[in-house]
Amino acid sequence: MPFAAVCAILLLILWISRVADAQQQPEVVLVPHRATYDMKLSVARANSGIVEVSGRMVLETVDSCEGWEVKQRIKLTFLRNDGEEFETDSNFSSYESKDGLELRFSVRNAQNDEVDEELRGQADLEATGGKGRASFSLPEARSFELPAGTLFPTTHLALIIKHAREGDKSVSYKVFDGARLDGAFQVNAVIGRPPRPTSGAPPMRGDLGLVRGQPSWGVRFAFFANGDQGAQPEYELALDLLANGIARSMLLDYGDFAVDARLIQLQALPRPKC
Repeated sequence: MPFAAVCAILLLILWISRVADAQQQPEVVLVPHRATYDMKLSVARANSGIVEVSGRMVLETVDSCEGWEVKQRIKLTFLRNDGEEFETDSNFSSYESKDGLELRFSVRNAQNDEVDEELRGQADLEATGGKGRASFSLPEARSFELPAGTLFPTTHLALIIKHAREGDKSVSYKVFDGARLDGAFQVNAVIGRPPRPTSGAPPMRGDLGLVRGQPSWGVRFAFFANGDQGAQPEYELALDLLANGIARSMLLDYGDFAVDARLIQLQALPRPKC
């Protein structure tokens, strides 16, 4: 699988780290936080060429009064079946307004210390449920229309939790996150019971009160290119998702192989006086 595709799906896990505007979704009260995940290979299928994956991911979500600032760093080491080893380093930062109408984003992906991809731009929606436009300044000037009904990740996450609270089992939305140059994804979500705890999972440290007593669900996202509802999604992402927006675990399924991420360190971040 091309490195750019691997990084694209890793960036999509940012969706679990963002929070919603309490005025729009009063029943969804999520927390700004910094989370560290231990990442390991879950399964490698016969044609993947991958025999081992290991690394760390750090997600930081900061409340900036009018919006949410997100910083993400993922460092992974891959081992191929021919013995070749390579490292990837993915950095993502974004700002999303709390009304869900503005998104600014920056992506930098490197492999073995050489920059492989840089994306930068912004997207705006005319109104909630309305159409919009995405504009990139890197890797080149490019813009395109976003169809009516497109959501940004914060709004999408808030709606998924709202649907989970209401007992819905499946929902579908168009979502744009800035991690690719060809438009929004059609994201189908299936909501169910949270996965059972895995034996041998690394211990969690830090502000454990953030995860105690929280309702939780198992949510599996399937990402299709906009307009493509073929039998196989481009990517899948499974979460053990808490009602406050924290994920205790994730499974990132690329098709050829899947990577497991387990929360090992959690820190609450302060809310500003706005």
